[in-house]
Amino acid sequence: MPYSVRFFGTSSATPSLQRGFACLGLIHKNKLEGEDIILMDCGDGSIRKIMETNTHCGSISNIFITHYHSDHLSGLIQVIETMGIEKRTRDLFVYGPKGLKEYFSIAQKTTSVASNRRFEVNIREIEQGEKTLLGEYVITPVSMQHTIPCLGYRIEHSAFSAAYTGDTEPCANSISLAQGVDLLIHEATYLKKDLAKAREAKHSTPREAAEIAIKAEARGLVLTHVNDRYESDKEMLQECERIYAKTKIACDGLEIEL
Repeated sequence: MPYSVRFFGTSSATPSLQRGFACLGLIHKNKLEGEDIILMDCGDGSIRKIMETNTHCGSISNIFITHYHSDHLSGLIQVIETMGIEKRTRDLFVYGPKGLKEYFSIAQKTTSVASNRRFEVNIREIEQGEKTLLGEYVITPVSMQHTIPCLGYRIEHSAFSAAYTGDTEPCANSISLAQGVDLLIHEATYLKKDLAKAREAKHSTPREAAEIAIKAEARGLVLTHVNDRYESDKEMLQECERIYAKTKIACDGLEIEL
């Protein structure tokens, strides 16, 4: 499978013994050059979860951050530090909402991250609708509806299309983000019985994610940002299978072909 999505961390912000914080990779496998990875989010401990899947962090060419909650961002510095330790020479590109330059500047001053690195970290702040062209990929950020500014990402390629919401409650932009994609990766932090909590924290339920997939005519749905306070994934599937039968629950290490 030359193109796939690999899930490194699938937990909500509540720490979990079974799941790492938000982190996934869009993988392109080339027999001659190995893997090239576009990373989406980089929560605390992501470098450990990446290593557990035998993924080499030197294969990461670009990183896209959805928003600045720590469970989606705080592992970035350690990933860059590891690249420095491994003597990386290829430049790294990191994209995210407004504020990313300030964040990295402060981190650089206080931690001297990879101070002897042989590569440049290029920080790019992007806005709603501002397309990024990466070879054959077109990546478009779309504003989601969360407690702080958050960008979902639509990934288009001649071979496939995918969408990743980051954190959001159901909104019209979620539908446009996922319109007609081969795979929608949607957060599902709370069950329907905790809908009030979902609205307060601006998160989604499995049922709502399934409804977005139906409205967007997405051809596949994977739920992530899983809350381990619930007893099992079965509860999540029970909420949405009757609405959208092709639903999967992400777990750390899961890989899905595109």
